[in-house]
Formats: sequence, C-alpha cells, structure tokens
Amino acid sequence: MTQSPRRIRDPEAVRTVVLDAALELFAQKGFADTSLRDISKKSGVSHPLILHHFGSKEALYDSVKRRVVEGYAQRFPAAVRATNRPISLRAEMKRILIYVGENELALRLCARTRVDGDFQVWPGEPDLMNLIRQRIEVSQLRGTIRSDLDAQLLSIMILGIVFFWLDNRKHFAQRLGSPISNETYLNTAVKMIEEGLLKTENTEKPSAK
Repeated sequence: MTQSPRRIRDPEAVRTVVLDAALELFAQKGFADTSLRDISKKSGVSHPLILHHFGSKEALYDSVKRRVVEGYAQRFPAAVRATNRPISLRAEMKRILIYVGENELALRLCARTRVDGDFQVWPGEPDLMNLIRQRIEVSQLRGTIRSDLDAQLLSIMILGIVFFWLDNRKHFAQRLGSPISNETYLNTAVKMIEEGLLKTENTEKPSAK
C-alpha cells in the first residue's frame, strides 16, 4: 500500500522499511524502471531521507542484494559458522531450499536481474559460495567426495539445482498435473549427485516375470 512520507526517528527502522519497499519494487519492475520516488511512496519515507541513508539508487540496490544474501547467515547462523566441517549434501541443499523458498521476492529479484542483463556479483555472494566450496574440499580431503571433481563447479551445481527447482516448480506442477513436494525433489537430487546415474552392483534389478 502506498504511504504518505513520514518521519521515522529510528535509523534502523528507516532502513528496514526502505529496504522492504525497494526489494518489492526492484523484484517487480527491475532497477531501471524503479525510481527513488517510487520507493519513497511505497515505504512512506521521504526521498531526501532515503538519500541520506543510502546515498543513491545504485547503493540502495546493492544494499537490497546484500540483505538478501546475508539473510541466509541470519537464518542459519550455526551452519554458516561451521566452515571446517565436511559437507552434508542433503542438509546444505535443504537449507538453501528453505531460505530461498521462504523469500519469494528474493527469488524474483534474482530472476529480474537476469532479465535486465545484470550479471554483477551480489555483495556477500562470494562468501556464501566459498562456504559451500570449503565444505566440499574438507569432504574431499576426508575421502567422502571424489577429489577429481572441481569443488567450485560442484558448489555452483548445488545452488543451480535448488534454484532451478524453486523457479520452475509451479510450472512443472501444471505440466504434470500435480505438485511435486520439495522433499521428493530433494531426495532425487541428492541421490543422483551422491550415487550417480550409472547402474552399479547394488542397483536394484527388476524382478523376473
């Protein structure tokens, strides 16, 4: 709902309402088609006060992206601190799925940046990617993940599998005629990554007729 500009004395409250409004508008309209005056109307914070806190629309845009990325650490603080433990693929993918699934506007903003041709690295993104890569490397040192796999590329694939699902699950629910649960998708993805696609001696064989 559009609000009239108002005075908010608490600087953190100002930043919060502005970032909330900016995320929604940037996700819906993109960077170029969203003005600071649009954000002012949406947030109820005056245009000059937005500039006082953020400096420019570009800086505000970066702040929105940083907030999205850093929100993951706030949602799962214990997991983010444990940088030297081996990766649990299921737990890692589930955390990403939960966080992004809870933040649909963040997912829409990510998609919107691609539509707008914005391929810039989000503030804080390298830290999150490095966290996953480090856990993969710990697992490789312990022999639980093949050492011939590139840890950086594998971390990208893990994120890609989750993001693709969240971005397309509604489409596939319509295409297939019924929704697929996140857990079912996650189980299949983890099994595929951990065990591969090729048959092994342990692969269940069809029963003889």
